[in-house]
Amino acid sequence: MSLAIKRSISELSTIPESPTIVPQIPTHRLYKRLRRNACKSSGTLTSILAYVNLLEDASSNEALQILLKITDSMHFDESEFPDAIRKLVEHFQREPESAVRVKILSLFADLATETGIDGQQLIDEVIKLLKAEQSAKVISQGLIVLEKIGKSFTPSVAYINQMVFFAKVKLFSPSHNVQRHAILLLGVFVLISDAEKESLELIGKYTDSPDARVRAQAFRSMLTLGDRGVQLPPSLYPRACASLTDDYECVRKEALNMVFELGVRHPEEMIKVQDSEQEVRLIDDAFGKVCSAICDLSMNIRTLAAELLGGMTMVSDEFLHQTLDKKLMSNMRKKRSLHERSAAHFASGEWSSGKKWADDAPKEVISADSVSLMASGACGALVQGLEDEFLEVRTASVNSMCKLALKNSLFAVTSLDFLVDMFNDEIEEVRLRAIYSLTAISRHIILREDQLETMLSSLEDYSVEVREGLHLMLGACKVSTKACLTLVVQKVLDVLLKYPEDRLSTFGCMQRVGQKHPEICMSITPQLLMDHPFFDSAERDVEDPAYVCVLIMLFNAAQHLPAMLSLFPETTIKHYAYLRDTMPNFVPRLAVGGDTKELNLIGSTGSRQFLETLLSNIQRAYSAPQARQALLKAAQDDLDRLAEIDPTFSGTANFTSVFFGAQLQMEQLQLATTGQSIKAPIKECLLQLIKKCLMLQNLFSNLTNDDQLLVKQMCLRASALNLVLIVKDRSQSALGPCQLLLHIASDASSFLQENTLLVADTFTSAILTKLASVGDPKPGRVYREILPIVQTAAPVVIPQINTNIKMCKARIIEPTESSYSAENVIKVTAGLIAAVPFVAELENLQQSQRQDLRLKVKYPDQNVHIIVPRKRDLKKVMTEQGESESQWRLRTKVLLSHGVWTEASTVEITICLSVKPNNELELCKPVKVHFAPKPVKRGL
Repeated sequence: MSLAIKRSISELSTIPESPTIVPQIPTHRLYKRLRRNACKSSGTLTSILAYVNLLEDASSNEALQILLKITDSMHFDESEFPDAIRKLVEHFQREPESAVRVKILSLFADLATETGIDGQQLIDEVIKLLKAEQSAKVISQGLIVLEKIGKSFTPSVAYINQMVFFAKVKLFSPSHNVQRHAILLLGVFVLISDAEKESLELIGKYTDSPDARVRAQAFRSMLTLGDRGVQLPPSLYPRACASLTDDYECVRKEALNMVFELGVRHPEEMIKVQDSEQEVRLIDDAFGKVCSAICDLSMNIRTLAAELLGGMTMVSDEFLHQTLDKKLMSNMRKKRSLHERSAAHFASGEWSSGKKWADDAPKEVISADSVSLMASGACGALVQGLEDEFLEVRTASVNSMCKLALKNSLFAVTSLDFLVDMFNDEIEEVRLRAIYSLTAISRHIILREDQLETMLSSLEDYSVEVREGLHLMLGACKVSTKACLTLVVQKVLDVLLKYPEDRLSTFGCMQRVGQKHPEICMSITPQLLMDHPFFDSAERDVEDPAYVCVLIMLFNAAQHLPAMLSLFPETTIKHYAYLRDTMPNFVPRLAVGGDTKELNLIGSTGSRQFLETLLSNIQRAYSAPQARQALLKAAQDDLDRLAEIDPTFSGTANFTSVFFGAQLQMEQLQLATTGQSIKAPIKECLLQLIKKCLMLQNLFSNLTNDDQLLVKQMCLRASALNLVLIVKDRSQSALGPCQLLLHIASDASSFLQENTLLVADTFTSAILTKLASVGDPKPGRVYREILPIVQTAAPVVIPQINTNIKMCKARIIEPTESSYSAENVIKVTAGLIAAVPFVAELENLQQSQRQDLRLKVKYPDQNVHIIVPRKRDLKKVMTEQGESESQWRLRTKVLLSHGVWTEASTVEITICLSVKPNNELELCKPVKVHFAPKPVKRGL
């Protein structure tokens, strides 16, 4: 055994000169037996030719049913495809019913997208069939099929030109459906060089089509060409502006997108104002056109216009500020000189009679509306959007106002009052959007007292998300005077008394307020601490949340203004030491009492050096099994401690610790395969090993290709050990473990083939080679083939240091064990339901794992309930910079119910990930609450 291990380690240390050929494990083997059983039970055929041959003597209705069965199957032998396509084409040519011909073309598209059929052959066949086709419905379907086939692979230039030429021919069809799909095909496949020469102009002519759907598709295809890299010329702008008044919503929508796109692409292009010789920038005129669309009759157009305004950040300041004023600015009108006005008056032949005072004063004879550089609908456009009756328009207007304010500090100050007014909106989503927008532009603004009164009145909102959003906003903004800060502190403390569950959010708010206003905090320190200049005041309760809020704000202000420390009384200094130990994330380190030096572990030096030393010691002990196992056990404790004290290395340390734990379990089970006895039960060890493998697969992100290969090799070893031990035990079926091994082996084989630079270890190479050579992978045969490899396997290679690894974990904020202790028991009548508020924060949860989140409730009688939280209860945590990328907050209610208990007992609640059926990975330690179902009281 030791010789085999030494030999394997020496083999791993050498770098192969040529890449290893990875044997491929066919994935269809796993499901071969299942598919065969399904076919037997349903009585359906498995050959596509068998289906197609049935079409020869079938009627149109029967042919349609057969084609539907082919679509439902989609698991065929690819060698039969050429003959099947030929027979389908023959049936298409003799089929009189257009619906069947449409279905045949649709089947071609399904075959191209779901199988490995030759797409170029299908393109030839479809175009050949459509050339002789007369039905507009069939031709439209054929154009759709050509688009799907072309997207399923990368066609050559010759085939692209063939499809484009066919689409251009069909543009002259009298059917609007055929025209629409031909324009769609041109927008997707026409070559960029060809589009800039003639195709763009050809498509543009169809914006004047009598059919609205064709006009809309013409604009949409031009936008598609623009996304593909075609230069959209400014000459398209008048055509798009004319379509903004189209009778049909679909046309106005695409024209609005075109106006926006041209304005953003050519912002400095000068165009003439209608009915005037004046010129304006294209982006300014486009901005006015988009503003006018906010008055559209359609809610969808108004929403789109409000969204597009946020992307037009290059607009001039006078046009931008006009959106907040419903009166047309005087400087937006054309002014004529005195000479021009006198010349016009002389040409009119009118002279002053002298009977009326100033009757010869120059007058403007040009209407202001006719010479306005901005359409009247653009005046107050954003105000109009904020006052719209639909929440979609109001939300889009708030978002656009925020985007524009981020690029223009003067506009941010002007828009402040309008955003504050939105705090009183009736819809919670709009209020939240306004709060987060004001938080984002907080660096440009300073709040006045009248604005603060409106904001602080919203602090008593029933929605906890609104209150937390306001706490975040108040911490991000700056106030102007001492009276403003006093008003903020007093209102926040009053609301905390009403909503004590907002304690942590309030602490964070006061922490940021103190950091941003150190000078003002210093001026009100005696007032907040109630410190009399002559008399000693009573010591306040350090457990009072209101007093703690004040201390947190003052301590954070003192961090930036150390002179404040002289204003703190002696009791406050004592309370600082207590709060610094109990909540270090809210209270900073100050130069108060004793040593002020702080030990900081820097990830690039201390922690990394420790990890490198630890891994090198384990590497040197690889040849001695007992020393290696002792080092791995000690390393797990050290790594767990490192994860606690150094957050930057937390993911790396946890990943390495779990990896070492799986390796220890694997070495014990490897001894069991040789017949030796181990201390722990084999089933328990197998369960722990499988759990650790699932943790490596699902709880860690930002893994490199080398890390992923190590995880896959670890899972392959675990599945092989699982199969060997289950076959040896003979107490349960080995079919499931065998299929699991084949599935993991197939996954590892595919991964190695995709990443040719990676080299598998000797165990993985041997297992993949054996499994590839097994013709019929039955559990007994697979067991006999892999047994000697498993028994003589070398230890797993230790992972390299990857500081980017992040671990998914959770922290339960509510309930806490102190809030539902033995003195505060949840009492409910037996059989009824008690709702316990549950709040947790999750870090590094992937977007794909949201649907796997579960709440696990464990009762004292060992009954376990798994609860699926609602999707709307899980939201990203908001920060001053916007939504957090890796932090989520789950806010829901856990329902508890049970039969009668004689006394109160603890119920464990935790949050976990459901990675497999009956396999949940806990993300944190469970919290215990006391629960007491009481018997029903009987009446007299």
